[in-house]
Amino acid sequence: MSSNTENPNDSHFANVYTGTITPNQIAQDEFVAEVQQELTVACALPFSIPIPELSRIIKYSAKWFYKKYENSVQERYYIIPKENFKDIPTFKQRGTIKLPECIFSIMGVRQVDDGFSLYNPLKSMPDFSLEKVLFKDIYTIDGSTEALMYSTVYQYWIDLASHVLFHPISYNFNTNSKELVFLGEVPQNDVVLTCYEELPIGYLMKDEIFFRYVCAKAKTQLSRVLGTFAFNLPGGITINYDLLKEEGQTALEKIEEEIKSDEGMDWFFTSGNDNK
Repeated sequence: MSSNTENPNDSHFANVYTGTITPNQIAQDEFVAEVQQELTVACALPFSIPIPELSRIIKYSAKWFYKKYENSVQERYYIIPKENFKDIPTFKQRGTIKLPECIFSIMGVRQVDDGFSLYNPLKSMPDFSLEKVLFKDIYTIDGSTEALMYSTVYQYWIDLASHVLFHPISYNFNTNSKELVFLGEVPQNDVVLTCYEELPIGYLMKDEIFFRYVCAKAKTQLSRVLGTFAFNLPGGITINYDLLKEEGQTALEKIEEEIKSDEGMDWFFTSGNDNK
């Protein structure tokens, strides 16, 4: 990525998401129309949520999903060219770099030429080294269940050991300000960021669980509006706004529990032979 690339948020990053809706995303107007159809039961009911309020619900529902729903973010690598550490005024003043708004969290910061490779952690090591002695057991498994289990344990151990062997850069990142603070020495090479990037909301609106969540939020808000004023529809028909509130709250609880129970887990199953 070039430091000469200009972009809207002046973050010195290229390929930053700018809000453009690509053909395989859903436009917000289309999503709002579907939510309105759900709330009015295809126009069978004479009331709904104003569009500005629905837009606000969508905005803050997306923020909640980015924190809680694993499919709302995607792992990405960003590269900061070493020239940027001299060109960015905020880095020279207080050691910070403004990252793109789409970055939700940072998992690692490493220099490219400091024992780090995106695809092969042994690439930059000499032929004979302590690291290769430690790593050899990962690549010499025989395919048996016990060997696979040991290999998995080794990989977890190497992941922990890599924090010492690969000399990661000390940093701090705030998801609200989007500022990355370098707490140690100034990097001398290009820096690779391992981060979670927020999924463009057009993709998030394609997910049915997000649709259900927004509809549930809209129902609770609609019940609040209808319950504020005591009135009947023409013909003396009363509005059961408590039913809307109960439906919305019940749906929210189920969705939150579904998301919590659907979090990715690392399981390793082995089978033993009792006859041995």
